[in-house]
Amino acid sequence: MGPVCRASARPGGSRLTESLGAPFVVIEREGSPEELLSAAYRMWDTRTAVVCQPTSPGLVLGSAQRESSFDLARCGAAGLDVVRRRSGGGAVVVRPGAQIWLDFFVPRHDPLFDEDVLASFGFVGEIWKAALLDSLPTVPPLSLAVARGAAVATSWSATLCFGGLGAGEVTIDGRKVVGVSQRRDRNGAWFHSMALVEFDPAELTSLLAGPEGRRIEAAAWLAGSAAGVPGGLETAPALTSSIVARLG
Repeated sequence: MGPVCRASARPGGSRLTESLGAPFVVIEREGSPEELLSAAYRMWDTRTAVVCQPTSPGLVLGSAQRESSFDLARCGAAGLDVVRRRSGGGAVVVRPGAQIWLDFFVPRHDPLFDEDVLASFGFVGEIWKAALLDSLPTVPPLSLAVARGAAVATSWSATLCFGGLGAGEVTIDGRKVVGVSQRRDRNGAWFHSMALVEFDPAELTSLLAGPEGRRIEAAAWLAGSAAGVPGGLETAPALTSSIVARLG
């Protein structure tokens, strides 16, 4: 664990922290999904971003999600540990190198902290949007959007992280590419954010409990409502570097 080297933004780009004020302290952490989540909710004295690198696969459930939504035998057969984060939303599968996972902490005394929970997600989405534009020059800027206001509930949003759309989440051509969830207490707010660079809807939906028809329906829904980062694994290093650069 240690500081992440800061990369320069694309010429003509601007660091988002010019408008946000003080820079983030950026650190990198490696570990199992359980270890990363266990360490996620520590309190720092300053705004902090953590680049999370899972070293093993896992199924990450939302704080209020029922474990019974998933077939634990299927999870075990797939080699997935089932763990839980303290923020809301649905489940997501994480694997080494298969996603870009960034956590943010904003202390309550920081000017960036917003008492309006929905509005508070905005800076996370803007960071991701700016970095996506920076690292994906062929993607039309108007195709990217940061969701605002109340979450758009769907039949799958409570079960699958990428099955709905909430404040601060980013879409490309209407399909969700960045998921965000939040936990807050008297110390401040923690934001989990993630973009998938390897996107296989069936990987997650095949773990659902219940009849096969339910899994097929969920996979079809997810394939139409979400997407991986354009360019996949080839894009990931540039995208991560662009995010880090814009936090400094």
